[in-house]
Amino acid sequence: MRKSEGLYLYVYMARNSFTVIACYKLNGKLVKTYPSARAASKSRHLFTRTIDRATRGDLLTVKNLIWRRVDKNNVPLEIEPIKKEKHTSSKKPVAKLDENNNIIETYSSISEAAKKNKIDPHTLRDRLNGKYSSNNKTKFKYVD
Repeated sequence: MRKSEGLYLYVYMARNSFTVIACYKLNGKLVKTYPSARAASKSRHLFTRTIDRATRGDLLTVKNLIWRRVDKNNVPLEIEPIKKEKHTSSKKPVAKLDENNNIIETYSSISEAAKKNKIDPHTLRDRLNGKYSSNNKTKFKYVD
């Protein structure tokens, strides 16, 4: 902070003079470099704090762009792209048990068991994973 003619002027600088902010597409190709997070935030209409969080690694992407703080003299033209893992949910069969652990009925999935027994699917999943106990005599478990 500098004082000039009775007014305080704020000087915005990068974290140090040897780094710049690099902006990459999701495929890893360099889009543009900025001298500071403030310059990047003004150009991309973001908060400076958001750019800082992305460069620290708290955020994976911001506005479908990857942000890195890199050496000013050695800016990589490509980085490793972000790989999106596809979540494949496999349906697990669920069994409804009585108080003596005898199977009353089996279902092909949690959602089917939840619909037939009028239970929220998230609650049923939590009961199956041991988060909640069953208040009534009916119990559920995964079928192997």
